[in-house]
Amino acid sequence: MKANKKTLLLLATATAFTLAVGSTYAFLFLVTKKITAETALLAEKIDELSGRESRTASSVSILRREDKNIQKISSYFFKESEVVSFAKKLEALGAQSGTKLTIEALDQGYTEKTVPFLNFRIKATGKFVDIERLLELLENFPGKLEWKTVRIVREEIPTYATQGNSTAKKIVTTNEPEWKAEVFLVALNFTNQ
Repeated sequence: MKANKKTLLLLATATAFTLAVGSTYAFLFLVTKKITAETALLAEKIDELSGRESRTASSVSILRREDKNIQKISSYFFKESEVVSFAKKLEALGAQSGTKLTIEALDQGYTEKTVPFLNFRIKATGKFVDIERLLELLENFPGKLEWKTVRIVREEIPTYATQGNSTAKKIVTTNEPEWKAEVFLVALNFTNQ
């Protein structure tokens, strides 16, 4: 019986050892599986955040490179609060061209698609060459201007001059042609902000 007891004891010890090792293996397997799942979730979040950060960094880099172009484009547009400076720029064209320029009207409006625009009408008087220079300056004015009407009229304005010495003065009239231009334009680069 001694051999039986030894065998039973050995069998019991082996079974207890197998159960302990199996339980430990199962416990470690489940813990490792849980940690692997959590690590996979964290890796996904890290990839998502790094992707988002790289896209953000890329966008910021693009904006920095395009900042000059954005400023250039925005300089072609003017806001409702900048209408006065726009009018001053228009009036300065009169001095640049050598004409006497007046702004007759500045009217805001909206297209059927609620796009804001600014109508303006100017009148200018001067020599034909000066009127032509004014029209060229208006054509090259920054922004998008739509020409509605242009009317150029020649006016005869008499000017008086004296001839002769101080005792025998004679008044002579000369007719120098002066030109008058009326231009109706629409500024399409007007924003309502």
